[in-house]
Amino acid sequence: MSLLLLDKLPPMSKLEIHYHFDNLDSTHTMDAFIRNRCEFELLQISHEFQKKLDLDIKIETEAFEEGGLTEFWTFLSDNAVQIALILTLLSQVLSRVPLRKSRLSKKELELSVAEKELSILQLKKQIQESEKPDIDIQDLNIFIDTNPKILKHISNFYNQLDKYLKVKELSTTILDDKKSKVNETAIVKREDFKKFILESDELEPIVDEDATIEIISPVLKRGKYKWKGIYNKVGHPIEFFMKDKDFKGTVIAEGVAFKNGTFIDCILEISRKINEIGEIFDSSYSVLTVLKKHDENVSEETPQGKKYRKEKEAEKAQMKLFDENDKNE
Repeated sequence: MSLLLLDKLPPMSKLEIHYHFDNLDSTHTMDAFIRNRCEFELLQISHEFQKKLDLDIKIETEAFEEGGLTEFWTFLSDNAVQIALILTLLSQVLSRVPLRKSRLSKKELELSVAEKELSILQLKKQIQESEKPDIDIQDLNIFIDTNPKILKHISNFYNQLDKYLKVKELSTTILDDKKSKVNETAIVKREDFKKFILESDELEPIVDEDATIEIISPVLKRGKYKWKGIYNKVGHPIEFFMKDKDFKGTVIAEGVAFKNGTFIDCILEISRKINEIGEIFDSSYSVLTVLKKHDENVSEETPQGKKYRKEKEAEKAQMKLFDENDKNE
């Protein structure tokens, strides 16, 4: 376990961000769009940290210095712990390659959500209950690695630098109010910029095994056409692909009737993406299995729905047997 021992550190208040240029380049200028975009991404990261951890910190910037291009961010607050925390988080997010850059598996996604919630609760508790808490660096890393917004913004930041060949490396240093170093300078070289860039904007899909959709427009012919219906969990119409081939085949071959007030209970896969500003949105819907078709008069369980129900009942029976065995031991 690696702890951030705040009572052992001198007061910190500034973050030095140094864009290093090629040794042959004697200028100290930087493309304004690139620099402003980088600054925007870092401010978004800082905003996300403050929002999630209930921090209240004002940020100011100072005039640039030469030697490539160096800028200083000053963090102001009555709470020194909060300043130390956000400076450490920003230093970590700028210098440490995230553990997860690609799509997460369903198991990892479930774990990451639990880890994230726990790490945030632990951090908030330490900040609120102690004047000089000892913070586990691993909690900070989990918080970073499981926050899609933070990962997207740091990806955007390094994507800008990766395209801007003038910057050969980036270094960050935490300073006190007299600009003396508090920690060792962290350096990220150009060849490592890509390690921070997300491989895909797609997130692992969510699977709702208890979805109900009121059918508005079924598709009654072959082809990759989208159905339309009202998904009960969102309360508004969605378009979705019918990927249950058995149900789709039955609808086309047997002319299954749909009328006003016809519903399907189903297993629904929700594909998700993250946009440029770190917002997660549902990108598409797919019905994987239709479990039941029903209206106010008739309810019909599908063969695949019956199979799914029996499998679930068997799983529950097995889990109950395991629990009883554990109690008897």
